[in-house]
Amino acid sequence: MEAFLRLLEEASLARVDGTGQYYLLRHPEAGWRLYQKGIECAFLLAQGEEALFWAPEFRVPLPEVA
Repeated sequence: MEAFLRLLEEASLARVDGTGQYYLLRHPEAGWRLYQKGIECAFLLAQGEEALFWAPEFRVPLPEVA
């Protein structure tokens, strides 16, 4: 969870679904990442272009300019 929170804090862009469970992050070094956040941990679901592809499936809004 600590790594996810650090990436979230350092992200240049962050989008979250309406439930607060799924996050799309754009990190300057790690690139695009899609996470599912639980109570005690966060799971990396996809990264790179796959994160942008899968984000709408989890109702995470895409940025206007990727």
